[in-house]
Amino acid sequence: MEISNTIQWFQPKIFGVVLAVSCLLVSLFFLASNGSYNFYNNDDWDKLQDDNFTAADEMLFCLSSAKILHRAENLGRGVPKESICRLRVPKSILYEMDGDIRVDGNSSSIFWANSKGNESLKVKPFPRNCDPFAMNSVREFSVKSLPHENGSIPQCSSNHSYPAIIFATAAYTGNFFHDFTDLLIPLFLTAHRYHGEVQFLVTDVRQSWIEKYSTFLKNLSRYKIINIDEAQPSNIHCYKSMTMGLYAHREFTIDPLMPPLGYTFADFTDFIRKSYSLERHVLRKHEKSPSKRPRLLLISRKWSRKILNVNETVTMASDLGFEVIVMDGGDVPLDKFAQIVNSCDLIVGVHGAGLSHMVFLPQNAVVIQIIPWGRLEGLCWCDYAFTVPKAKLKYLEYQISLEESTLLSKYPRDHPYIQDPFAVHVKGWFVLKEVYMGQDVTLDLQRFRGTLVEAYERVNNYQ
Repeated sequence: MEISNTIQWFQPKIFGVVLAVSCLLVSLFFLASNGSYNFYNNDDWDKLQDDNFTAADEMLFCLSSAKILHRAENLGRGVPKESICRLRVPKSILYEMDGDIRVDGNSSSIFWANSKGNESLKVKPFPRNCDPFAMNSVREFSVKSLPHENGSIPQCSSNHSYPAIIFATAAYTGNFFHDFTDLLIPLFLTAHRYHGEVQFLVTDVRQSWIEKYSTFLKNLSRYKIINIDEAQPSNIHCYKSMTMGLYAHREFTIDPLMPPLGYTFADFTDFIRKSYSLERHVLRKHEKSPSKRPRLLLISRKWSRKILNVNETVTMASDLGFEVIVMDGGDVPLDKFAQIVNSCDLIVGVHGAGLSHMVFLPQNAVVIQIIPWGRLEGLCWCDYAFTVPKAKLKYLEYQISLEESTLLSKYPRDHPYIQDPFAVHVKGWFVLKEVYMGQDVTLDLQRFRGTLVEAYERVNNYQ
């Protein structure tokens, strides 16, 4: 399965991850050892938007009516009244507010009434802070700090005793992978601690997205979702606590060492199974009989990275002892498709959004990622291979050869795209996507058979 090439290619990446984790631990030690108070004066409002912090500064600081606080964990606990906390994690910058908070969706304004200051900052509540293309589509909000006696602060029309979270359903929303990595996983991280006692305020609303994931959202919040883009000028929602933006660690994963501390990806998949009332939380050992054949879900893509010999692949898998289901999930309601995936023992698919359905699998199930040609091992590792074990699933991969790719029918063997894939990688995502992500696959059944045999053994023996 050419794993050695993947490992060799990824050694610099591993070094970078180790370095990043080391920096994080140093930052946490710095914050813990230096206490909580008197690092900045109250005049440092601009630091709430400053991206040029030191490693320690980047973690978290809070602006209160009296002072700025440093804190590494337990965000929102022990923070003085009238405070704003800024937290930067790998994918997002978010703000935690406590005090007299008034939301005017009509003017994209959030008023923070306090004992001091006429200040403001800008916030885009979406967790892809390092992706300008995505952030350009996100509505911007102004957070305005005004004294209580300021006559321009709007009066509350609705007072809420529970906290609120503001986020956008923008950018790549609608792609199943991005639905999870940009919204569902971050929402779990941000909202789960409230045990349903939190309200979602949504901007850049895509109603179809809200409806598709209504089961998930209702299990995180007991309250009506508010579309703040449609707010009337007189409709002012008031809260005592609010989060602007979402916690997001890395693509399609959760780091338990990052705020909010302690959550794991297995916690997330457990929440998914409970939310959708999925029966199988753990894969049960099969009896080796025709009535207990391991169930294999083959993700069939419609537009690109299709398996061209899917019928022959199904026949081979059936001959090996699998019960095979071929679906893409796009034409089935999510609640129903979640049940189908949960009934399976392994999922197979070419790299793409469809593999994200693995979150519905029971623990100990197997995920087989078919890696397209073009030195895409690193991308495939970051998106799925890194996360699969964290979900308590078993991971296998199959790297296709050039002969299995339709690229050979498009480019001659001496073409630069064939001779030097890394030269394409350095040109950026959009060039890489155009060249390599549109290829289709004709599996070498003799080679792929070995991967399926190994998967069969793992399903039956948990090895």
